Amino acid sequence: MTRRYDYMDWLRALSIFVVVGIHVVSKIINNTTTDDWIWHFANIFDAGLRWCVPVFFMLSGALLLTRDKEESVSEFLKKRLSKVVIPLIFWSIVYTLYNIYELEESYTAYEIFVQFLTDDIYYHLWFLYTITGLYIMAPFLKLLVQHMNKKTFQAFLLFWIVFASFLPFLPRFFDFEVALSAGLFEPYIGYFLLGAYLVLYPVPKKYVPTLWILALFSYIATVWGTYYLNMGLPVGEFDDFFYEHYRPNNLLITLFIFIGFQHLANKIKPSAFITRISTATFGIYIIHPLIQNYLNKLFGFNETTFNPLVGVPLVWIIIFGISFVIILLMQKLPVINRLVP
Repeated sequence: MTRRYDYMDWLRALSIFVVVGIHVVSKIINNTTTDDWIWHFANIFDAGLRWCVPVFFMLSGALLLTRDKEESVSEFLKKRLSKVVIPLIFWSIVYTLYNIYELEESYTAYEIFVQFLTDDIYYHLWFLYTITGLYIMAPFLKLLVQHMNKKTFQAFLLFWIVFASFLPFLPRFFDFEVALSAGLFEPYIGYFLLGAYLVLYPVPKKYVPTLWILALFSYIATVWGTYYLNMGLPVGEFDDFFYEHYRPNNLLITLFIFIGFQHLANKIKPSAFITRISTATFGIYIIHPLIQNYLNKLFGFNETTFNPLVGVPLVWIIIFGISFVIILLMQKLPVINRLVP
């Protein structure tokens, strides 16, 4: 199963656009409180956008775990890991230099090394560590996919939902934690496999309206739950429990988005522009925080420069556009293109 899915290109392009939006409105959320109307404005935006990162993992799993092509473990890892490890090392250096020269932080060589090993250099680089781990596991997860029938696959996903989505509510709201290790049911492993499941066993269209209703209630729950947990908290102490990608509310929204795009597949036409954005997704993800920061530093241009009703979408589009153009240029340069595959 190696053909290109046009709906996946559109979904990937939309997802990276949404990621940029999250990082715009999160600046508001982290610098205001529930006493400010602007906080609620940002929460209404952000609560509906948290599906984008799970979709990235689902798309990767859908493509990698359902491939017919046979590859040895070494061949598979050599091909995939080079596309993420080299950029991870390079951009970790870039963001370390940013921390030193722009944020005036100071590190020893050992501290930099530890930060690199512990994913503590810059907030968004965690994704590269997680996808690297999934790539390492992918040849073995592919064997699971090949040998699980539909009912076994469903049982796996059910256990994943219990461990990853529901059990975390116990320590958060009931002050105790079940002494069971999640193991194979870690959150992003589940999304990785869920993408493969939905490609192999598409959900019938008749269930889409039900998923839409569940997604709507999940969105309302995210908005209200986030407000409830953050009432009275000071600036800088935002509680993102309901924003976590693997909460049931975000899982249901993610399912609706992914399955909805699957059922639009016959209506979605190939687009060279969308495909170009899709192939630039990795680079846009890596570079857009730098664009956001320097737009603010050099030009004082950020989400609150104007009324947020205008400023948020305007800054969002400009950050995305500049990031996209820079990545297009970098992808045309020999050697440099390996840093933004």
